[in-house]
Amino acid sequence: MLKRTLSTIAEKNRKLTGTALVFTLLIVFFCATTRFDLDGPLEGLYLLKGENGHLFEVKHDILLGEYQRLIGKVEFEALYARWRSETSVDKGRPYLKYQWHEKGGRGYFVTFFPDGSKFLACFGRFVDDGKKAVKGLFVGGGLPYSHYENAELKMNETGVAIYNGREWHHLWCNANEAIFPASDPRIQIPPSNWEFLGSRVIFASQYQLIIKSSHLVRLDTVPVRVDRYMIYHAGDRFFTLVNRLTNIGNSRASYCYVYGDEPWVGDYGTSIGNVGWTRDRLYYYESHIDLTKYNYAGIYDYGNPVIHEKSAQFTGLANFIEWQGDALPDLAYFSNRIGVEPSDGALIPLSDKSNRVLMLQWAYRQILPGQSEQMVLTIGMADNDPKTGFPLKPDVRLDAAELHYLEQL
Repeated sequence: MLKRTLSTIAEKNRKLTGTALVFTLLIVFFCATTRFDLDGPLEGLYLLKGENGHLFEVKHDILLGEYQRLIGKVEFEALYARWRSETSVDKGRPYLKYQWHEKGGRGYFVTFFPDGSKFLACFGRFVDDGKKAVKGLFVGGGLPYSHYENAELKMNETGVAIYNGREWHHLWCNANEAIFPASDPRIQIPPSNWEFLGSRVIFASQYQLIIKSSHLVRLDTVPVRVDRYMIYHAGDRFFTLVNRLTNIGNSRASYCYVYGDEPWVGDYGTSIGNVGWTRDRLYYYESHIDLTKYNYAGIYDYGNPVIHEKSAQFTGLANFIEWQGDALPDLAYFSNRIGVEPSDGALIPLSDKSNRVLMLQWAYRQILPGQSEQMVLTIGMADNDPKTGFPLKPDVRLDAAELHYLEQL
C-alpha cells in the first residue's frame, strides 16, 4: 500500500514537473519573441501583433496607427475611476482636463463647455507613415484606448475635434510636418526622427495649460535645438503652438520647414466637401495664398460647387491656422497632394477624396550660431457668421507677457 502511494505521488510529481517545464518553455518562448515597450503612461497592458521580426509586442499604452494590431488588453481605467476624486469645478464656465506623460512626450486635453460641447486636442499620440512613434508637441493621435466613450473607437474623436452635444466631428488630423537642410530638401527629417530631449508641464490648472517639449535635429551636421510650447486657455476652441529653433552649433544653419495637413474637416477619413478659405473668399481650386494679404487660412466643409458637391450635404464646420512670430512662412497653398505646389493658372479643382491639403512652407532660412527663430501658429476651429455661415476666425489674443515668459525658459 505504501509502495503504491509513493508511486502515485512520484507520478503526480513527474506530471507537475512536466507541466512546469512546458509552462516555463512557453514563457521563455514568449519573452524571446516579444518586444516589450513599457515607456508610455500606465493605461493598461496591451498585447499586439509584433513587427520587425517579433511575434508579439506588449505596451502600457497604444497609439493611433497601432489599434489594428491589438490582440488583447487589460485596462486600468475602471480601477483608476474608483480611486480618482473629481476636482471641484465651476460647471457654469468652461474647464479643462488633461493628461501629459513627460517621459513619453504625449498626451491630450479636453475642454468641457456649459452647453455640453467639448473641444479635444491630442499631441504625440500617433505613429507616422514609417511606423515610428512621435514624441512631443506634434498635433495628432487618439485618446488612450480605454477613454473612448461607450468603449468604442470613434475616429472623429482623434487629432483635434469638436463634440457638439450629440456627436464628434473631426477638425485636424496628424500634422504633416518636417524640417530639412536647405542644401538638399530631399533629406526630410520627420518629427519621429527628431531626437527627443524631454518634456514637461510648465503650468496647469482647470483653466490654463502650458506644456513644453524639446528636440534636437542636425542640419548638414549643425545641431539645432527645437523647443516647442503649447499654450491653451479653457473656453477657446484653438491653441497656440510656439516653435523656437536655436542654432547651438558653431556654424550657420540653413533649413526649410513645412507644416500642413489634409485635415478631413467634418468626418475622419474623407476630404469630400472640403474647400479652402481665407478672410474674404473661398478656394475651389488648387491655389497659392497671398501672404501679403492674409496671415491665416483654413479648410471649410462646405462642398465644392465646381465638382457638383452640394453644401447642404456637409457640416459647415471649418478649421483655421494663423501664423505670427519673427519667422513667417514664405509660401502657403491649397492642393490635392501634400508637398506639391499648385499651378495657379491650371484651374485644377480641389477634388481629391482624401487628400485636399493646406500647406505652409518656410524656405531656405538661415540661423547664425547662438541665434534663434520663433514661429507662432494658432490652430483650431473657426466660428461661422450667423447670417451667411461663412467661416470667421476667432479673436486670437496672444498674451505678450506669456510669450516673453516662454522666451526666458
